[in-house]
Order: sequence, then C-alpha cells, then structure tokens
Amino acid sequence: MLGVGDCDFAVDPSLPADRTPLVWLPHLDPGVVLVTPAPRGFKDASRLGITPTFERRAREGNYLISGHGRDRLSLLLINGAKAADPVAVVVPINADFARRADRALQLWRAGTGRPKLPPPTTQRRKRLAFALRALDGHLADETYRTIAEVLFNGMRIPAGAGWKTHDLRDRTIRLVRSGVKLMRGGYLDLLRYPGRYRE
Repeated sequence: MLGVGDCDFAVDPSLPADRTPLVWLPHLDPGVVLVTPAPRGFKDASRLGITPTFERRAREGNYLISGHGRDRLSLLLINGAKAADPVAVVVPINADFARRADRALQLWRAGTGRPKLPPPTTQRRKRLAFALRALDGHLADETYRTIAEVLFNGMRIPAGAGWKTHDLRDRTIRLVRSGVKLMRGGYLDLLRYPGRYRE
C-alpha cells in the first residue's frame, strides 16, 4: 500500500540501467506487438503461447516482455485481451507496417513453436536484387547476354561460342526465372517463408 507522497515505480529502481526491462509506448516503438481479443467467429485463433519475463499493467493495457536479446518480444495487450484467451494482432497501416508485421510473425512463430527464421543475409538480399534486375531486363526483351553484361559488368562474359556454356549464362537464366516467379506470386512466399527463397 502506497503512502502519501509515495510513488509506484514501473520497474525496480535498484536494478542497473542495463538490466532494466524497458517499456515504450507502441506508437513510439514499432517493435511493440499490439494484441487484442480475437474477433467473434475466429474460433481457431490461438492463445499467446509465450511465457512473459516481465509484466506491467498500465492504463492503456498490459505490457509484456518475453525472451531476451534477439528473441525479445514486446507486447501490449489492449481492449481487455488476456494471454489465456484467443487473440489477434493489430497492425496499423502506416510507415511502420512492415516492421510491425514482422514482429507479429515473430510472435506467431514463438507462440506456436515454429522454428525461428534466420536473419536475411547480405548474400540473400543481393540475390533478390539481382533477380529483380534480371526480370526488368527480361521484360524489356533483352537477351540473357545483355542482362548478364549489366548484372556482372560485362568483364567476365566471354565472346562468341564460349558464352553458350559459361556458368554466368546459367546463373543469368536462373535469375530471370526467379524474377519471373517472384512476379507471378512468388513474392508471397517471401512474406510467408522468408528463409526459403533461393536463386
């Protein structure tokens, strides 16, 4: 019971700053997942399925933190949502939509026991960029050789018949096929299964 002049601290004031679980307002931190009760009719909606390492009730909802380091998830349960009840995630459509959707996917994976996705590598990002550039060339009716010259700076492209059996020709064809696949709906797999894309 607090006395006159006493203050209820959000966290233990005796903890060092680097060991204090920070809680930010969700409109300031796009990494906070907004959790609300599942809409009526969604009987198959899951419960949170995570064990919080920190919990704090506030006027706007119930703040939870689960995990540590890269596995850390910050949640705000709003509209009376409870961890034991079926829930949904609110993702406002604004500049932070992609980050919030990514964190919601992370929550879904953690709560349903699915394996964590590896972070995107520089090499993977480069492959995606090459596939999209190869697609641009293909849609402009450029030859594989021309596409390869642009993608690989033309320095390693052999002249004449040597091109027909060169590994860069095969790689360029694969990149064009990957780009076409992305264009024809394969980009959805990037959203569902980001770790599965291969050149």
